[in-house]
Amino acid sequence: MIRKTIFSLGVGLALLAQPVAAQSDQSGAQAAAAMQELFKADPLTGEQEARLPAAKAVVGKIFPAGTYMKMMNDTMRPVMDSVMGQVSQMPPKSLIAMAGLPQEKVDSLGDGTLSELMQIMDPAYGQRQKIASGVMIDWMTRLMDQMEPSVRAGLTRAYAVRFSQSELSDLNAYFATPTGSKYASESMLIMTDRQVLAAMGEMMPAMMEMMPEMAKAMQERMAELPPPRETKDLSDEERARISELLGISPDRLGADD
Repeated sequence: MIRKTIFSLGVGLALLAQPVAAQSDQSGAQAAAAMQELFKADPLTGEQEARLPAAKAVVGKIFPAGTYMKMMNDTMRPVMDSVMGQVSQMPPKSLIAMAGLPQEKVDSLGDGTLSELMQIMDPAYGQRQKIASGVMIDWMTRLMDQMEPSVRAGLTRAYAVRFSQSELSDLNAYFATPTGSKYASESMLIMTDRQVLAAMGEMMPAMMEMMPEMAKAMQERMAELPPPRETKDLSDEERARISELLGISPDRLGADD
């Protein structure tokens, strides 16, 4: 059980850096419709509509074209390499503890790093990680670049809702000054500055220390719930439906129980 969990975590780490497999047009459309419904916005009032030109001018200053591309190329590539490197150097004990296994089983694991473990099981692990990370960033950059006009349009509507005409005029007047222009051009990028990321990185040890306790709290709160069913407990109809959902033969269900 522990060996399978460790391997799954290692494989999952590699897959985490790979693009999601392409979905069908139908499922993609359904997901898009669900997201639109979840984040459905109220229509703008006539007064807010009238503020759109001033809001668009503000957004043009704080979110100029190419912002996402610059953010991804200047920040996300090195950050992703750093994060993947740090996770690879984590001991399997820490990852297993995060999965919520009993402490006695965690204590029985040997020392070492996930990278060491995966290099034994996959000699090309390092190269695979580098390729996967690069591909993921490339695809994310393309996606975010395509999304940017829509995000800019959404920001324009948001500014038209949240700021009055006089406030928008004040912002545009400020952004016309040298200091205001510099602030506007940096405002979307500053949260990805190394200084900010370094400060956020200081939270990582505390977060990692918290994970086992959080997993334990989850288990305690779920203690009164019935355990998940095994495949042997399913009816023929349920087995058939799960086989259909997973795309496997009913005979293969429960093979790893």
